[in-house]
Amino acid sequence: MVANDLMLKLLELVPEESVSVHQLTCKTGLDHRTIKKYLDLIIAIQESKKIRKEQVGLRVLVRREK
Repeated sequence: MVANDLMLKLLELVPEESVSVHQLTCKTGLDHRTIKKYLDLIIAIQESKKIRKEQVGLRVLVRREK
């Protein structure tokens, strides 16, 4: 998927110290709105509770951690 590749690329490009969206735009060649959208999505996922996936026989079950 293109979206997954894009998110992984952004995660690799964000260093420990602060970096501007403009700098990420220059490095990736992507539009600043696209970068902001994916960064917001990454932050929202990191702040949410984790979802666990487990397989019981042929069934795949998902649940949210407490």
